[in-house]
Amino acid sequence: MIAPDMFTFTSRLHYHGKLVFTSAHRIGAERSLDVTAPDLPILQTVDGLPYIPGSSFKGAWRAYTEAILRTVQVQHNLGEKLACDPLTENGRCLPQKHVSDIKNTYRDDQKKLDETLRTDSCLICRVFGNGHLASKVLIKDLIIQPDSFYRTEIRDGVAIDRDSGRAADGMKYQFETVPAGAAFDLEILVENASSAELGVALMGLLAFQRGEVLLGGAKSRGLGWCELQPNWEASEY
Repeated sequence: MIAPDMFTFTSRLHYHGKLVFTSAHRIGAERSLDVTAPDLPILQTVDGLPYIPGSSFKGAWRAYTEAILRTVQVQHNLGEKLACDPLTENGRCLPQKHVSDIKNTYRDDQKKLDETLRTDSCLICRVFGNGHLASKVLIKDLIIQPDSFYRTEIRDGVAIDRDSGRAADGMKYQFETVPAGAAFDLEILVENASSAELGVALMGLLAFQRGEVLLGGAKSRGLGWCELQPNWEASEY
């Protein structure tokens, strides 16, 4: 069954929630020119408040659902392609040569071109988009709730010499984090999704609810743990 295209509006899920961090986290920014700033600052708005780009949340969301569906696909040897293998050319659902052939075939029929690209794409790409398909999920930047934040923390970091097991000479640095307890408003649109596509999107959000998806940098150091609290009363379908 061909999933709904984007030529005609058919459905929309307007999802609201709150993302609460149970540990400190950091979304890194470019190095500051301020001599008093830490070596690795966090991303902030012009008002000096931390925020999470929608692309950062979407990347973690997609990576989790893609990993799950790729595992299911391999374990059960399914005929339908659920997810790409982005590390290999043959593992992609739409290799460049295949896309060129489709465009040459349907160059005068935009609707058929779109339909063929969607049909030949994996389930993940139909939901989150790829270089040839628009994403069906739209995410606002996550803005921090001011009452959940007072100030950032500055932590020390050090590079370890793998041979000696000690701190490498001259490799001490500072990085900035947002303390635990920070809460961010989350707003998502899922448009024109089939039942299967909507299920894939919600599967990833459920993982955030369980606290299984980490966000930001330095995750191996204990940063980035968070839990999603959905607000279904404010959400609409």
